[in-house]
Order: sequence, then C-alpha cells, then structure tokens
Amino acid sequence: MVDIASVDIGVVIDKESLGAGGACGYIIIPRRAATSLGKTLPPRLLLSRENGAAELPAQKFGAIKQGDDSISRFKKLGTFLDRCGRGRKPTVVTPDRIKAVKERIRRNPHRSIRKMAKGMKISSRSMGRIVKDKLKLTCYRVRKAAILSEATTKKRLERSKKLLQRTRNGEHLVTVFSDEKLFTVQAEFNPQNHRVLAETSEEAFANGRTIHQASHPASVMVFGAVCADGKSPLLFVDQGVKINKEVYISQILEKTLLPWAQKHFNGRRWVFQQDGAPAHTAKLSQQWCETHLPAFIPKDEWPPSSPDLNPLDYSIWGVLQNKVNAKPHSSIEALKKTLVKEWDALSPEYLRATIDAYPRRLRAVIEKRGGRMEQD
Repeated sequence: MVDIASVDIGVVIDKESLGAGGACGYIIIPRRAATSLGKTLPPRLLLSRENGAAELPAQKFGAIKQGDDSISRFKKLGTFLDRCGRGRKPTVVTPDRIKAVKERIRRNPHRSIRKMAKGMKISSRSMGRIVKDKLKLTCYRVRKAAILSEATTKKRLERSKKLLQRTRNGEHLVTVFSDEKLFTVQAEFNPQNHRVLAETSEEAFANGRTIHQASHPASVMVFGAVCADGKSPLLFVDQGVKINKEVYISQILEKTLLPWAQKHFNGRRWVFQQDGAPAHTAKLSQQWCETHLPAFIPKDEWPPSSPDLNPLDYSIWGVLQNKVNAKPHSSIEALKKTLVKEWDALSPEYLRATIDAYPRRLRAVIEKRGGRMEQD
C-alpha cells in the first residue's frame, strides 16, 4: 500500500522500475516532473489526494529517455527542484546596476522609471523589475494638501484625541456627517492614464482624443449627509445662491437635514457634524444647532483643516465624482439626474465601512501628532 494522503498530486513509481534495485518501494514524482516522462506511464499510476491509498504492482517500465534528467536529479538531490545557479546569467539586472539605481533614487526619489531607464539605456520593463522586485519600492502619487501651521496641528491633535474618546461608546455610528460639494457638467479625466488606441492621430482625434473643456463650466452645489446606516436626500442649491448663514439654516438645516434625521433615527439620539465653513461656524448657526438638535459637534471641538476626517471628503464625494463625471452632461438637469441616481446607489455596506474608517483616521492623526496622515 502507498499512503499519499499528505502528498501533492503526482505519479507513483516503484524504485525498481527506476533501477534503484533492492526491495520494491515507491517514490513520488510531482506531476510537473512526471509530465516530462511522456505518455508512456499507465494511466492508473496517476494518483490524486482523493484516491487516498493505492496498491501498485512492482513492474518495470524500462528506460524512459525523457525522464532521465528528472530521475538523475532526484537521485542526487532528493528533490525535483532545479539545482541552484542554473539558467542564464543576468546581463541587465546585475548587482552593479541595482546599486546604481538605488543610489540615483536616494539622491532624487522623484525620478520616473521611464526617464531612469532611458538614462541608463535599458528597457522600462527591466528598470521596473529593479525598482519593484529587487529594491521593493512602490510608486506613490504626489498629493496636494493645505499647509498646516503649528497652531492648526496642535488643535488637530488635541481635538482628535477627544473625538476618538467619544467613539469608544459607538458615538460615531449615530453621528451624521455633512458637507457641500460642487459638481460640474464636464467630464473628469486623468491625462496620465486616459488613452485612445488608434492607427493614426486623425483616427484618435475622431475617437475622442481631445476633450474640450470650458473655462467656466456650468455647475451645481450639492449638500449631503451620511451616517453608518443611511443617507439624507441630496439637496441642490439654486445657481447664483451663496450659502451664507441664513440660507444654511433655512434651506439646509430646517428643510432637509432635520426632517430626514428625525424620521431616520425615530426618537434615538444622534449627533450632527459639520466642518469649519463660515456659514457653519457663524454664531447664529451654532445657536440653531444647540436649540434644535439633540447633539452636535461645536465649532471649537471639530479639528480645523480636516477633510481627511470627514467621510464625505475622504471617500464618498470622490466615489460619486468618479461615477458622475465619467462622461460629460448636456445640461444641469442631466447632471442632477445622474447625481441622484449614483447617490441612491451607494450601498449600506459601503456607508458602514466608510464610517468605520473614521476612528482609524483619528488614530492616524494622533500618531502623526496632528499632521497629515499617510495614505496610499
């Protein structure tokens, strides 16, 4: 009997058939190596884990020319793996070149793989292999962010600590995060990754190589609010209307936010969050929130310059913009229709995952002592 319960799928051959001599026993040849033996082996010798154990008669198959290398390797090394050092010696990805690339990146980490490859007269593929496989480096996109003063950094640290403490009892799960966002009818595209495949430049132009953009495209301001298990309806602010404290209170808080939140939470306690926009931090707006809402985060408790802590800013608006502005819209009404469609399509699972990231981001700000958190 041959027990192969713990052996990978393979071929079982008795040692005598390989010329080992002596008493009959069995060795296991991995299927990859067995393939080189050709199709001369009886099919019943191909075993799998499902067979459990199998009885094989001691029989000789004679010399099999194709399997000589595999059999010789097994006899000498006890394995079918290739010997160390076999294969063609590297001529491009050499230790000296790897060292040279490492030094160039040390002096200037903003170098592009394509330009380094051109400067060292090797292919971009080989340079990519050196950077990614040998040096284990990853390309990160450069991001723009507002400068944080020392005072702002200190406030971000102190307030993030207090907000994190409040999340330990699950308060973030009943917090309504809010924000405004401006959307345009134009399509957004990344010139680095947006390509058109064509035989000629004329054909590429006909297939949309050039995207025409207006200097001042038509746009619409949108207000939205989300929590761990729901989202408010989108509110479109009329064109030409500036969101001051009066408009913010009458159009957004009174007519949109409060009716939705009362219906959604149905008597449960909830907390309202808003950023540091002038209309939000105005004395009249703060007084309205204190009078009409069960709880809210006052202006002196929310970290300043912190879009990286608002779920709408760090995730939801970006997802919505990628979907909505994947193509241009012919009018504001068409843009609004697409916005409502994609907003309604945001799943409860996605909303919960986005809110769950909020405490982790607070910890990241604290670890950075109030500075910007690192993101991929």
